[in-house]
Amino acid sequence: MADQGFPLPGSSYRELIKIIQAYGKVPENAVPADVGRVISINETIVSSNNGFLKAVSIIQGGKKKTMTSAGKALAAAYEYDKQQEIAALWRSIIDATDFLQKVVAAVRIRKSMDETSLEAHVAYSAGQPKTPRVLTGAGTVVEILKTAGLLKKEGGSLVAMTPESPQSGEIVEQRLVLGDTMRPHADLSPSNLLFPPINRSASGAQLNIEVRIQCTPQDLDGLGKKLRRVLEEFNQPEPEETVAPAVPDTRIEESN
Repeated sequence: MADQGFPLPGSSYRELIKIIQAYGKVPENAVPADVGRVISINETIVSSNNGFLKAVSIIQGGKKKTMTSAGKALAAAYEYDKQQEIAALWRSIIDATDFLQKVVAAVRIRKSMDETSLEAHVAYSAGQPKTPRVLTGAGTVVEILKTAGLLKKEGGSLVAMTPESPQSGEIVEQRLVLGDTMRPHADLSPSNLLFPPINRSASGAQLNIEVRIQCTPQDLDGLGKKLRRVLEEFNQPEPEETVAPAVPDTRIEESN
């Protein structure tokens, strides 16, 4: 039976990415008009994509929307054209979205599908009518799967690919500068967050410690606070050891 009511994008892939980037530039609790102003498009176009963006956990909220940590990372990756991070982040999102996993599985079961047939399959599986707008959204879904490296065009058809790294628990190396306050539009792409080397000196020798944090995009919420606490604890001066006073030897040596 077809999955009922999965919201497809209301725009082409390129326009959807512009909307994601715009969400990354507006304050939290934004309305479609706020996002539309950033990229000069009508708020109704933004609204037509919100269902999909919320379904794949790129944004969250009710009438006012806020980006998730995964959404912020994806927006930053597109802003800085980090292709490997973009693919990895999409794979993590797809891995957490049952509908998108089933689209890839459909291609794998059939060995291959032509793009037009796959777009129609996406629209049908989503429980949407076969209209030009719906097929445009279905085409955007197919493009996302190709961008993630899960579908590849071979001989005029699309085939399902097995990513080099496991989809489940996709590892994204994060580098976070703990000494800085997180800026609203900071570059959150996986290759640009740094937990900096910590310097410790003892007896005239300097010790540099570099800590690398590995996590999934979903783990980014609250990560900065946790790491700052670790750094604060690490930088706390160690209490000086209390040396017990020497106890005088009161024994009297016997005379020969």
